[in-house]
Amino acid sequence: MPNLKSAFKSIRKDKKRHTRNQKINTELKSLAKKFTMAIAAKQADEAKKLGATLVTKLDKARAKGIIHRNTASRKRARILSKLAKLR
Repeated sequence: MPNLKSAFKSIRKDKKRHTRNQKINTELKSLAKKFTMAIAAKQADEAKKLGATLVTKLDKARAKGIIHRNTASRKRARILSKLAKLR
């Protein structure tokens, strides 16, 4: 149990940040899964839409500091290479 008032506040802030980060990470994972399923089913139009939204969500998560910048760029490169192979 924390002793300082500021420690209680930091615990509250950490909980809020954790729930926000989990929500965004879950959304990213589900979009990535839908994207890979669209690639496997050779649905080019659907894969392009999902790929574009996935790239923008990755960039936003990177800007907010939710995921590391190298992780975001690695995932982005893999998405774009899969889209390039699909064409």
